[in-house]
Order: sequence, then structure tokens, then C-alpha cells
Amino acid sequence: MTSLTLSRPFALPLETTSSPVILRTQSISKAFGGQRVLDDVSVQLRRGEVVLLRGDNGSGKTTLLNVLSGNLEPDSGTIELSADGTEERFTFPRRWWKTLNPFDHFTPDRVAREGVGRTWQEIRLFSTMSLHDNIAVASSGQLGENPLLVLVKNSAVRKQENNNLAIAQDMLTQLGLGDRGAASGDRISLGQSKRVAISRAVRAGGQILFLDEPLAGLDGTGINQVLGMLEVLVRDQNITLIIVEHVFNIPLLLTWATTVWTLKRGRLEVQAPDDVQEEANSDIGTGLRSWITELGGPDGQINDQPIAGGAMLSTVIPSGRPRGKVVLEVRDLVVYRGNRLIIGHDHDGEIEGLSFSLREGEVSVLQAPNGWGKSTLLDAIAGLTPIRSGEIVLRGRSIKSMSPWARAGYGLTLLQSRNHEFPNLTVKEALHLTGHVALPDNLHRLLGRKMSDLSGGEKQKLAIYAALRTDQSRVRLFDEPLSMLDRVSIHELQRVFKPSAGEAFLIAVPGSPEILGVD
Repeated sequence: MTSLTLSRPFALPLETTSSPVILRTQSISKAFGGQRVLDDVSVQLRRGEVVLLRGDNGSGKTTLLNVLSGNLEPDSGTIELSADGTEERFTFPRRWWKTLNPFDHFTPDRVAREGVGRTWQEIRLFSTMSLHDNIAVASSGQLGENPLLVLVKNSAVRKQENNNLAIAQDMLTQLGLGDRGAASGDRISLGQSKRVAISRAVRAGGQILFLDEPLAGLDGTGINQVLGMLEVLVRDQNITLIIVEHVFNIPLLLTWATTVWTLKRGRLEVQAPDDVQEEANSDIGTGLRSWITELGGPDGQINDQPIAGGAMLSTVIPSGRPRGKVVLEVRDLVVYRGNRLIIGHDHDGEIEGLSFSLREGEVSVLQAPNGWGKSTLLDAIAGLTPIRSGEIVLRGRSIKSMSPWARAGYGLTLLQSRNHEFPNLTVKEALHLTGHVALPDNLHRLLGRKMSDLSGGEKQKLAIYAALRTDQSRVRLFDEPLSMLDRVSIHELQRVFKPSAGEAFLIAVPGSPEILGVD
């Protein structure tokens, strides 16, 4: 695999040992159901540091982020904050009399006021609000939050709102989104959404930003845009970053991170980037192209089909068996969202639809840049998004007029890239809804835990195994199933992404041929 190269070098100050400490933890511990997820974690963070937080799925990364951002109380330990210039100390477990003071609770909003910001694996923009409002809503001290002031100081409220919107416009212009301010949060690409979410955290006063996989799911252009934004925040505003990132992107971050925090079974080790460079470079061998190649085995073949718009459909053909029958056929498919053409190609004013087929016993991997329409394509095949023209044939029968549930009953399964879990159910209850699910031994320990308490990687693995449950499915569609997974989990999935003789898999992932090393 050819590794991704940045469009330009990033230059951040690597010497931060003389900078003031703005966050310190001592002996932080947290357990769920008797299992200790964080075990005596002590660490300090200096202004202007860029920290890469890494660890296998279930190592405690998400739990640590939740604790340090006020979304979860640790069982014991202390947290000291001084990001905004004032010193604050929280000791756990909290004494009972502290609960009597409504202004002395350990909550996300209070920690945010101390200068701590957070972005999430799933983008949490307000989908129906404009980008202007998505950023302006984070402004602190808004007079309009007080109904009385709206009545008696209406002109002051309006003046402040206009000022907040003007600042939001300036931030969008700096992001290259100055002309998209009126667009709603659900009308921009994934890379743009991530930059807006980071800007919102900065507008809220974040001096320490916890970023949960800000590069995951992005193509080369999107990665460069997000990294360029982060460089400016550190260099020009001296903002401190703690970044959790997907294993494929860790080598990129090591070129400009100042510190590495490695979590293993709840224990944290502080390392220099150079000390983990060799290990991270070896992870490139688990990159997407290598992963696709290994799916076919030592004598398997890969058939690469270029698709308009910079995409590639790579089909893994196992060795030692004749090619199976076509089980899904997409013919001249054209999909619009509003007036915007998403699936299809405008060739000199004439719209050409997308066509491809999936065969029994084979895995096809669609690699396409962000904004190409990968999710839209899978949703259209599953019946969740209407099509303008074309045909979708499953097992010799047109399913274009079928409802999504009828398509599922006829043998079609879709695992969407997000919002595929019930957060308030236990793992056992959630899996019960999908029928029989054969879990590997290392996931049985999760059955009694709530879905909301799991790490992103644990949720993703459970969703994949649920989508692979024993039923009558003949075509299984997966939208970015490798996101949030560590290298061990990605390697394990090579064993489960093996369709039976009567099945076909289609996996959509971000990327493009030049990034993946495909000529």
C-alpha cells in the first residue's frame, strides 16, 4: 500500500516542556460492573501540546475522554484544571456535601466553562440548523438565554446575536466555507462537518480540545484540510490537542505530535513519538489495500473497476472456485438529493447512470472520496433513498418498487456507518432484537453492559457481528465498517468477511485509487 502523503509539511513547536501545565490527573480509576477500565491514571498536560492518545479497542480511550471532559465521574482520583487561567480541583469520589451546592457539580458544561472542548466520533452538528447557527450557538454568555433580558434589553440581545453570527461567518470563511453559512448541518460533507464541529468547540472557549477520530472516514483532501486547521489552532492560538485516531492515520499524526499517551488494559504510559514510530509504521501493513489483498488469500485475485468521480470498485475473487452467479445488479442508477446529482455522471450534459454487479461468494470494496456518494448509494440500494432512474435487481428480481423492509425480507442487509445502536439497552437486549448472533469469546464479557457504556470500537464490532447474523440474507452492505477499529480487530474481521457460496458483500470505505496505491 502507498501511504498517504500530506499536501504540505506541518510545522508545530515540538518543545513544550517549558509551557505551563493546564491539566493534571492523579490516580484516576473507573470501573464498569467490576471491570476496571481506567487503572490509576496519572498524567499532566501542557499548553500547546499535541497528544496522540492510542490503544486497542476497549483499552479505555473513550472512557478517559469522557472523564476528562466531565461526561463521566471517575470512581477515585483528582483532576486539576487551569486551561482558562483559573485553577479548579475536583476530588473523587465527591463528598456528599458537595452535591448540595448546585454550582459545584462535575458536569460537562462546567468543565467546558473551564476551557475544555470535545468533538465526538459521530458528528454532532444540529442537522436542521445553518452552519452560522451551529457555531454561534456555542458562544458563551448569550443574553438571549434569559427570557427577561429578551424583553427588557431586546436591542442588546439582537446586537450580541448579530456579533456572534458575524464571528461565525469569519470562522466559516477561514475554513473555506464562507459561501455555505446558510446551508444546514446535514448538507455538507463529512470533512466539512468535522471542521465545523472543531470550530464550534473553539468558539465555546476550548483551550484544551479532545478530538475523537477527527480524520476517520476522510479521504486525502479531507485529511489535509482538517490537519491544516489543527495546525493553525496550535501555532496561532496555542490550543492544546488530545487526539484519538484510527490506526490507519496514526503514522500521519506521529509526524507532528509532541507526546503519545498509550493505554493498555487501563494503564497509561507517556511516550515520545519517536519511540512508537516503528510500531506505527508496521501498522501500514494492515492498510486498506493490504487488507483487501489478504481477503482473497495467497492465490486470490483482485478485479479493479474504475468508476467516474475518482472511485474504484475492487472485487476479491477467491482462488480455487469458479465465479459465482450474479446476485445483485445495479443498472444505470441515477440518484439526486434535491437538485444535486449524487449517483451518476454528467457527461457533456447527458446523465450516465452507475452500473455494477455483485457475484456470489465475492467481496467487493468501493473506495471513493468523501462527498462522492458512498452512503447515498448503499441507502438507495436498501430503499432508504429514492432513485431518479435505473434498476436494482436482487436474485433476478427488480426491487426498485420494494419497501426497505421488503428488501430486507428478500435477502438484503445494510449496516449504516452511524446511529446503529440502542444506547439504553444492554448488549444482550440489543443483540436479541437481531436474532441469533454468534459472538467471539472476547465479546461475551460485554453482554451485561449498556450500549452507551461501550467504546466506539466495541459498538462497531458488535454491529458488524449483528449484521453477519445467521439469516436469509444474500447481499450484505457495509458502510465504513472499519472505522473506530484497532489493528487487531481489523485483522480479525478478515476471517468474518468471508461470504458463503450464496452471498455477496459490498463494503464502502473512504479513499481513492491514488491513496490506495492502485494505478
